[in-house]
Amino acid sequence: MVTINVKDIVSNYSDNESGLVLLETIKNYLNSGQSVAVSFDSVSYVSTSFVNSAFINLLQDYSFNEIKKSLTFVDSNVQINSLIKERFAFEASRITIA
Repeated sequence: MVTINVKDIVSNYSDNESGLVLLETIKNYLNSGQSVAVSFDSVSYVSTSFVNSAFINLLQDYSFNEIKKSLTFVDSNVQINSLIKERFAFEASRITIA
């Protein structure tokens, strides 16, 4: 398992562009068969736009179950955990309904 430190990849945690940079980094590791731990060490807040771009966009290339098996989040806080969980739950329910 590889650990990606968000603060080492991007310096802005509130826009789509930064989220897309993180998304590409995650996808590179996942595509090589590695599991990924995303560390939010020293990050106190992320926006919905950032989460959508960095993580929810993974659903375009991977199933929800694949993501659950190979992606974990560490060193995060309640705001970050809640936002990621809420966004994945919403999008996973939309996929199931569709």
